[in-house]
Amino acid sequence: MNRIKKAVYFLLIGGLGLFITTGTSSCKTKEGCGLEDKYSAPVDRNGNLSTKRGDSNLFSKKQRKRKKGS
Repeated sequence: MNRIKKAVYFLLIGGLGLFITTGTSSCKTKEGCGLEDKYSAPVDRNGNLSTKRGDSNLFSKKQRKRKKGS
């Protein structure tokens, strides 16, 4: 019986430790994460989301001309 109590005790302590280490954030308070800036949507100088759109150049000029001609 004594071994079972010790096992349960260590499992609870281990589970609590695992929960605390995975639950905490690595970002600093009021500073944000570097990954937030890296993967966020692009913004212009005024802080507005960039809506710049252009032609996709997936194909070369020659291939695009050939496609328009068909």
